[in-house]
Amino acid sequence: MIMLGAVQLFEAAGFEALVAFSSDEAVAHLESRPGIVVAFIEYDVPGALNGPALAETVRNRWPTLEIIVVSRPRAGEIPDLPLGARYFEKPYTSSEINRALDELGLTGTIPRARINLPPRG
Repeated sequence: MIMLGAVQLFEAAGFEALVAFSSDEAVAHLESRPGIVVAFIEYDVPGALNGPALAETVRNRWPTLEIIVVSRPRAGEIPDLPLGARYFEKPYTSSEINRALDELGLTGTIPRARINLPPRG
């Protein structure tokens, strides 16, 4: 249900949402689909990489992608994420995510120009 809510949130903001059920599937989406502008990552994502490692991989291979990481609350923990990544504890609100997308220049009638570089490696 939470994933469905996130998909609906991004679609309502005008994005095409691709769903990945593991970090491996997320990387495969990124490798095969040019034009992705934001990675919305679950901190406890299943797969070869956990959320912070996936966020680091995204930052290194696709440096122009914006990164949003969401997690269940962890008392006193500050996640170690790549520079520029946004972090929201669950339960986050749609207004928080929409505000972040707006601050990142990804919403509105004229979004910020973006160039996604080909994957490195």
